[in-house]
Parts: sequence; structure tokens; C-alpha cells
Amino acid sequence: MTPELERPVDDAPPDREPLPWPDQDLAAVRRYLRFLGAARHEIDDLAQEVLLAAVRSFGTAVPPLPWLLVTARHALQAQLRRLGRRREVADLDRLAAAWSVQMGDDGGAERRAALAQCLHSLPERSRLVVELRYRDGWSRDAIAARTGLGVEGVKSLLDRVRRVLGECIERRTRHD
Repeated sequence: MTPELERPVDDAPPDREPLPWPDQDLAAVRRYLRFLGAARHEIDDLAQEVLLAAVRSFGTAVPPLPWLLVTARHALQAQLRRLGRRREVADLDRLAAAWSVQMGDDGGAERRAALAQCLHSLPERSRLVVELRYRDGWSRDAIAARTGLGVEGVKSLLDRVRRVLGECIERRTRHD
């Protein structure tokens, strides 16, 4: 069921504010494409194809980095096929395997598990506001109307909760 169908009838659909694209993910996609042999002048176009595919598949949610990297490899393969460069296409799978070995685990699964635990430990109102904002994409105005908080109160609560979640995730993933 879509979030629009789950909202109360008297609640207007929220205005969607664009979510910032994580710079580190975009940089990782560009590095990966360069590692696979994409020419410098092709990387911007390929990265843009990956971002468009992400928007089509995930909407405003940020896709996981492994999905982005596979999509980048497929975009490069498609481009090489269009150019008739079959030998390079065959080499991409070998290079992708080498990338995985060299880069190793990026800790994404561990951080995601820590986030789930940290979200569960939040007070109910804080968790609701976070879910409405980031899972369902509600605007601060719509969240304020739903929770009875002011718009600035929602903004302040989100700022505090993001800080608390960041600290909680760091504590849970620290390997001293």
C-alpha cells in the first residue's frame, strides 16, 4: 500500500522536498567507473545515467551503494556495446570481481543494523516523526499537522534526532 493511501483522508499530500544525494556515494560511483576503464569525459554522462536509474527505481529514497555500483557497471557495458567494443565488455566482470576483493566490506550492513536498533530505542514521538519524514516522505508542515507540533518544532526535533541517531550508530559500530 502506498503512503498516500495510508494517510488520513483530511491530510493533504505533503510537499516533497528533494533529499540530498550522498556525495560519498556519487564519488564512489565515479571512482568505480574510472576503475572499470571509463574515459574521464564519459564518467559524468554515465554517473548521470546511474542517478536517473536510481530516481526511477527508488524515488526520493537513496539506493544502497552496491545497487549503484552494479547499475554503473551495466551502464558502462551498454555504452561499450553501442560502441562495438566487445572485448572491453567481457573484461568488466573480471574487473568488477577485482574491485570487490580490493574494496572489501564497506560496513553498510553493519551501519544499517545499528540504525534499526537505534531507531527502535527512540521515544515513540521521535520515531514517528523520523518515519513520516524519511520513510514516507512527508513535509514538515504535514508532520506538524499530524503530530500537533509547530513546523519549527518538527525541524528542531528532526535535528536532535539525527544527531542522536548519528551518535548511537557510531557507538554501535565503533571497533576500538
